[in-house]
Amino acid sequence: MIVVGQMEPELHAVRPAREVPERLLVGVGRPILVVPYAGAFKTVGERVLVAWNASREATRAVNDALPILQQASQVTVLAINPRGGVSGDGDVPGADLALHLSRHGVNAEASWVPAHDIEVGAMLLSWACDCQADLIVMGGYGHSRIREIVLGGATREILKTMTLPTLMSH
Repeated sequence: MIVVGQMEPELHAVRPAREVPERLLVGVGRPILVVPYAGAFKTVGERVLVAWNASREATRAVNDALPILQQASQVTVLAINPRGGVSGDGDVPGADLALHLSRHGVNAEASWVPAHDIEVGAMLLSWACDCQADLIVMGGYGHSRIREIVLGGATREILKTMTLPTLMSH
């Protein structure tokens, strides 16, 4: 795991504040833990919010974070805007992951929420605050970086506006 600080936007106006974590995320093949430039974090990994969309990147992030999840006192698996139907996320989105985690000694609860009038990254941070999470675990760049630059995306939003440490894998 690589630990890196979020770059303070005012001090790095020449370069985008997300550049170093973005390059590490897609370039090193290891999970990265990004710590916000502002705030004090007394605990990290006691109350974890897992951002779940059943992608390869999210699956890898959960696998990379498994030792942390096994030590956590609270783990919430959150699916935002889950897909329904047979090829979707099932009747209870995130329940399959919660069951998988339970087989590894993690007591996780599954939740899902629609986010049609708010960005996914903002919804994720809002839920993290609501459940008093001290760590987010998520996949990074499930879409191409070009698509996220043009249309936005949860990875870019979290890297830009994070309020708590976030473990990401690509």
